Amino acid sequence: MIRLFTTIILSCWLFNTVAQQRFEAENATLSGDAVIETTEQGFSGSGYVTIKNDGNLSFTIPVETAGFYNILIGYHAVFGDKKQHLKVNGQTVGEVSFPQAETFGEVEGARKIRLNAGDNTIEIINSWGWMLIDYIEITGFVDTPFRIDSELVTPDPSQEAKAVYDFLKENFGKKVISGVMTLNSMVEPEWLYQQTGKYPALLGLDFMHNVGKGTEWFVNDPNRIHQVATDAENYFNRNGLPAVCWHWRDPLKITDAFYTENTTFDVSKVTDTNSAEYRAMISDIDVIAAELKLLQDKNIPVLWRPLHEAAGGWFWWGAKGAEPCKALWNLLFERLTEHHGLHNLIWVWTADANDAALDWYPGDDVVDIVGIDIYPDAGDHNSQVAAFEKLKDVFQGRKILALSECGSIPDPDEMVSDGATWSYFMPWYGDHTIPSGNNPHNTVEFWRKIMAHESVLTLDEMPTFRTNVGIPAMATKASHVNISASHAQGTVTVQSNENIQQIRVMNINGSLIEEIKKEGHAINLNSSSWKKGVYLLVIKTDSGESIHKMIK
Repeated sequence: MIRLFTTIILSCWLFNTVAQQRFEAENATLSGDAVIETTEQGFSGSGYVTIKNDGNLSFTIPVETAGFYNILIGYHAVFGDKKQHLKVNGQTVGEVSFPQAETFGEVEGARKIRLNAGDNTIEIINSWGWMLIDYIEITGFVDTPFRIDSELVTPDPSQEAKAVYDFLKENFGKKVISGVMTLNSMVEPEWLYQQTGKYPALLGLDFMHNVGKGTEWFVNDPNRIHQVATDAENYFNRNGLPAVCWHWRDPLKITDAFYTENTTFDVSKVTDTNSAEYRAMISDIDVIAAELKLLQDKNIPVLWRPLHEAAGGWFWWGAKGAEPCKALWNLLFERLTEHHGLHNLIWVWTADANDAALDWYPGDDVVDIVGIDIYPDAGDHNSQVAAFEKLKDVFQGRKILALSECGSIPDPDEMVSDGATWSYFMPWYGDHTIPSGNNPHNTVEFWRKIMAHESVLTLDEMPTFRTNVGIPAMATKASHVNISASHAQGTVTVQSNENIQQIRVMNINGSLIEEIKKEGHAINLNSSSWKKGVYLLVIKTDSGESIHKMIK
């Protein structure tokens, strides 16, 4: 149904191939300290617009045919890298990065932006200052097809990790997986259940307190030290996806900080194996490896997202630029997968939606999923299609794309209509998930819409990812369950005078073949793909589970 709906939308909002239309900045409506100037050479038209602290530009853009378009921006940023907000018809579509340049140049402001027939308003809103705006251009949108990598990058990945990745690939573009972040407390998912009757399918966790100066209260408490692993295990056992990040504190333990402004830790020493910094990083990695090993020993995979938001530079792992950060990522990958033998990790890289994203990218061979962290204004539920399409284009459609952090969640109706079907979303903990104040990120009413939406997956709709659940110890039958099979027709019918809640089909080795969550008194299974052999049907009804053997 989702695919059909998407097809209908795209037939209305065409991928336009119109000729480029340029709109000069000097003809825009200006506000704040924006002024028209002509001092710098190389500009288009009769001038350009300089913005400093609060200068804004508003363009009126006439469009003949409604559809999706790209927006290019001519600029000059002689005083360092800059960022400005872009609005289309009153809605913020993203933040545009303008790399420092000695001459006038051009950046892609946004991809796949929906414009209406008639006049549209495009605004450049001052965010981080002093620069020159020369023009904007409207061009036709050309889609980049997805061709997702077929295998995980982890050598010899666990069966459960492969099962999760296969599910993510198969589900990508169909439905969006719901998630929330919690800081070792479960407050957020429990609150969400109380408000909506649904749990999120994905649980965000953080190794923030597992290692580092100032974490003694956590690591010395036997009831806390393994809390992240425990929460991940409990949620996975409910068919949820554990996603773990790591706010990595100063490895030298001089401070307890992870923000660049609060620590002088030098990540560039990552290539000096004799340095104190290198030894400290290895020591911390080994501590975290032990926690991840607890999960591997229980066949639990992890969406693993270290070194997040590196390109922003506000964390020490990104403070020295792209090359040391990539070297640290590769050290992490080698240390965890080869030295510690971890095969349960699905590697998630957090990127920016701009052309510089590839400069920071560790590489296709060490990344499974590309995420992005976006925090729009509170209550702004746009689909973030510009970021989605930019990431798809930059990474050539090879990686699953996820909204790995957010404040206000995109409206699922907008995601479907724009084709910005993120693999999953995860608002941060606290008031990003639980509304507070007069301008909440996500209201209770909005949460109820999301969690009931046909395009959003919740915990109760998730399959199991355990590929070998073992043969049940008590292979008992239930008299109120009747099973009839017609393998020639490829059908198996399970009937009961009680309500059937769940059916799991396993082979004789205990490997899960199929799981059905469909309530009723008669459930039909398709056995046409089953090989000849012995099968166990674990049938859960209102009175409990029973095990039934069947031969095909």
